[in-house]
Amino acid sequence: MKLYRVDQVRRWRLCSGCGACASACPENNIWMQDVVQRGLRPFLKSQDCRYCGTCVSVCPGAALSHARDVNHHRPEWGPVLKLWEGYAVNPDIRFKGSSGGAATAIAHYCLKHEPIHGVLQTKADENNPIANTAVLSRTYEDLLAGTGSRYSPAAPCERLYWLKVTNGPCVFVGKPCDTAALAKYANVFAAVRPNMFASISIFCAGTPSTQGTLEILDRMGIEKQQLASFRYRGNGWPGSAVAEGILKEQYGQLTYSESWGNILSKHVPFRCRICPDSSGEFADISCGDPWYRPIEPDDPGRSLVIARTEKGLRLVEKAIAAGYLALEEADARIIGLSQKSLLNKRRQLWGRITTMRLSGVPVPDYKGFGLFASWLKLSWREKFKSIAGTGRRILARRWYLPDPQESNP
Repeated sequence: MKLYRVDQVRRWRLCSGCGACASACPENNIWMQDVVQRGLRPFLKSQDCRYCGTCVSVCPGAALSHARDVNHHRPEWGPVLKLWEGYAVNPDIRFKGSSGGAATAIAHYCLKHEPIHGVLQTKADENNPIANTAVLSRTYEDLLAGTGSRYSPAAPCERLYWLKVTNGPCVFVGKPCDTAALAKYANVFAAVRPNMFASISIFCAGTPSTQGTLEILDRMGIEKQQLASFRYRGNGWPGSAVAEGILKEQYGQLTYSESWGNILSKHVPFRCRICPDSSGEFADISCGDPWYRPIEPDDPGRSLVIARTEKGLRLVEKAIAAGYLALEEADARIIGLSQKSLLNKRRQLWGRITTMRLSGVPVPDYKGFGLFASWLKLSWREKFKSIAGTGRRILARRWYLPDPQESNP
């Protein structure tokens, strides 16, 4: 099925919630709203639409195309020019970051030593601690306020139009789908390219809906209206989910495994579960957790850092030389050892997508990811499960019909 407008993408569960369509619409006819059980979703302000297709042309939920660099392409992880493991030298950034603070440290280096205007990133909404907002950070204090993972809906690409009017180049920090949308956006709007200094992606297993965070608060016994601040992780590695209420006695804490493993991961939306890029393959630099080894008590945190492009390679090496990062080169095999669940999802994807396509369910158009070659690495039992399990879900969850919860509000 050909998708012509983002409300079709939304209704068929293919929206990643990045917000690029809202920034791209030439008629300013798209606004983002949080559907509590789904995530941030685009809605039309008016049904009087010209069907120009601009919104779909920047949508990573509808299609993703990878131009492979055969010299540096790593099967299942995309371009990898160089891989390091290490951490931010600044102890505050390292402590508050979700792992070793590497993404924030690179952005900090760029603010101090490169000719950039600011860093387009996500931070907690001051008026709603479990929600997120896109900001243009100009100072170290701004960057520090946005450090740490936010496991709730975020749409930094909703503000990509800032790159058309900003006073200089900017660094962009986002999820893999966000950096993919940025690349697509730049292909459509050439005017933003001079202001795209570099992009940094974090590894991502999916963006839980707001319902997931509400369940955490319910487990903690704290009402949303009583909330003063909420942190998903950080302040140590991997850090805990911590809620602080308006009153001092209103306090809740869950470990990372309790919050993500037992609650949030169950609220990852459909599109995230069929995403081919969990490690930021379209970014200049990617950062993630090195889960390949046990975390020692009071471990201050470490990050995997991947240079995806020559630009990214130069920036990381400059940040090391300037004393912002302490990194050691690592073998690329560590990525798969660190992210086994992401690797398993990637390998099952061809079977899932093919089964859905043959069942008449609209799916994203993926090119250049080598999904079939990855699927062949599964055992026959796993191959069968990827197909049979998907077929079962199509019938049980009625994926052959548009999602009734994604209708217009």
